[in-house]
Amino acid sequence: MKRTLPSLLAPFLLLALACGRDKTNTKPPTDGATTGTDTSVTEPKAEPPPPQDPDPAELAPAIHQVLTGNYEQGIGALDPIYTGMREPSQYRASGLAGSWLAVAHAQTVFENADAPSQYALEMAGKLQDPELEAAAKVGRGAFLLAQEDYEAARQALEAAAAAAPGTTPGAYAHILLAETHLGAAFGSASNTQIENPAELDAAKQSYEAAVAAAEKAGSERDILLGRAKEGLAAVAKYKSDKAAICTNALAAVEHYTAAGASTFLLDGPSDMAADGKCGKGKPK
Repeated sequence: MKRTLPSLLAPFLLLALACGRDKTNTKPPTDGATTGTDTSVTEPKAEPPPPQDPDPAELAPAIHQVLTGNYEQGIGALDPIYTGMREPSQYRASGLAGSWLAVAHAQTVFENADAPSQYALEMAGKLQDPELEAAAKVGRGAFLLAQEDYEAARQALEAAAAAAPGTTPGAYAHILLAETHLGAAFGSASNTQIENPAELDAAKQSYEAAVAAAEKAGSERDILLGRAKEGLAAVAKYKSDKAAICTNALAAVEHYTAAGASTFLLDGPSDMAADGKCGKGKPK
């Protein structure tokens, strides 16, 4: 049968209607995207650090013992604070004690520095305390330096110096950082020949940074300056710079004497001054 005109036009009319429809995506929203509904998840607020008790009176003198080279006395004074003050309000005190205990152990039996340095880092993670953060990383850096892991020690000590620039641990970090460069210059503590001379320049820069930082370190200024000046004298010795040896070795003796440094520390710059015929060495 012959198709009528309307039947012939029907497909074209359907096509036109389809083309004229709104092309807006009518796909139903996926779960969580319903219009006008805020489905964002609110993160729980972090717990504030617990309030801290004042530092115990015994802490500062114990740290001074470590800085002045009286390591056994420092260990004896710090250990009761480190082991006995573990309440949440005492995290800072025990963390600082653990930090400097690690520094002292690193100079005597370095394996004993591992546990207190790890504990100090844990306490630093619980508190928002730049000084504790710097001290904890100094303790860890001292342990790594004693193992001659110079790169890892350098990373820890750079972080320590940046964490609290105007503090004793911040200044001491520069001193130990310089020692990592000296270690890298020789390659190992048992090597007597310099293998990487460029590290001597890096060590000098770190000791100079320690001098600048020590000027802001309050009561520990003299011992920190003494250690930094002794380091500069050592670098000058490796570079055969007699004038710099004498200037820095004699300054180190003066600062060590003012700080009450141990004979162990005083012997270093005194011997350099004597060997360089610099004049006055260790006081009688």
